[in-house]
Amino acid sequence: MKATLAQFRSFDRPIRLLQVNQAGINIGFYMLMPYLAQHLSAGAGLAAWTIGLILGLRNASQQGMFLIGGALADRFGHKPMIMAGCALRTVGFALFGLTTSLPLLVAAAVITGLAGALFNPAARAYLAAAAGERKVAAFAVFNVFYQGGILLGPLLGVLLLAGGFTAVCLGAAGIFAVLTVLQGFYLPARPREPGRARQPVLRAWRQAFGDRA
Repeated sequence: MKATLAQFRSFDRPIRLLQVNQAGINIGFYMLMPYLAQHLSAGAGLAAWTIGLILGLRNASQQGMFLIGGALADRFGHKPMIMAGCALRTVGFALFGLTTSLPLLVAAAVITGLAGALFNPAARAYLAAAAGERKVAAFAVFNVFYQGGILLGPLLGVLLLAGGFTAVCLGAAGIFAVLTVLQGFYLPARPREPGRARQPVLRAWRQAFGDRA
């Protein structure tokens, strides 16, 4: 643990912020998601197929949109997409706790998934670019924070469940709101590579898919 902390302190502030950001993202996500299906069933009174639809839409809108999120980060910059993703997840998680309306729950699921598709590729691309030759060490520490968030999230969620599922959702939304503000103030905007950000999206995708390495 001491070695990990020493590695963490050895990086510049943007890299440290991205690593802490990932811990916060996973804490907020895993303090809510393990308990969402139970809430949709017992709290919102939804049928099993509807719960499956909501959970499936959340997953599809995130995993299925990574390519879009990465393309947007190339075009508009990493920082705006990281901030936009965290802000959207703030809205999505708050909606989960404040409504039992099926259309709004579907909207919350899509917003929550899209948020991940925006900040995940952008954060990793930013980290890789900022770390330079220390990519391996930077991602090693990043993964420690990643796994730490997965561990702490459900435990914090259990504690907040004593105050009801709305408290869990608003707590998770609050974490993402804080992350949005922190990155707005402390994460420098990385300059885009000249010309690359302006090339057509389809050309960039062909370049990526055609790169054997």
